Amino acid sequence: MEKYPQASLVILWLQLSWVSSEDKVVQSPPSLAVHEGDSATLTCNYEVSYFRSLQWYKQEKNAPIFLFTLTSSGIEKKSGRLSSILDKKELLSTLNITATKTEDSAIYFCAVEEAQCSSGTCSLYPNATADALQL
Repeated sequence: MEKYPQASLVILWLQLSWVSSEDKVVQSPPSLAVHEGDSATLTCNYEVSYFRSLQWYKQEKNAPIFLFTLTSSGIEKKSGRLSSILDKKELLSTLNITATKTEDSAIYFCAVEEAQCSSGTCSLYPNATADALQL
């Protein structure tokens, strides 16, 4: 019987803090090492004033690769061995990777998008033009 070396995966976090001083996004754990074939779970906690959505990305070479956008609590999004869910009550999202492979070794990060609000009025599409919204 042949023996194959078991690969370990290292999953790193990139934490981006570009939100205002009262808003924050915290990812955990800061790094994670798992054996190939194991599962991995990453958590993104957030505190923002006007939540719109949360996105997960995987950093590939020079550009991030979009994984998921989550806007509603309790609705799981899946793509292959990756899945994610949002819990607005607990202010967090998890990214799960099942049956990890060496190509999963990467930097993963979450980003929180806020609605733009001023004087009590919020806009979900602050930079959209009228032409872009016409159907």
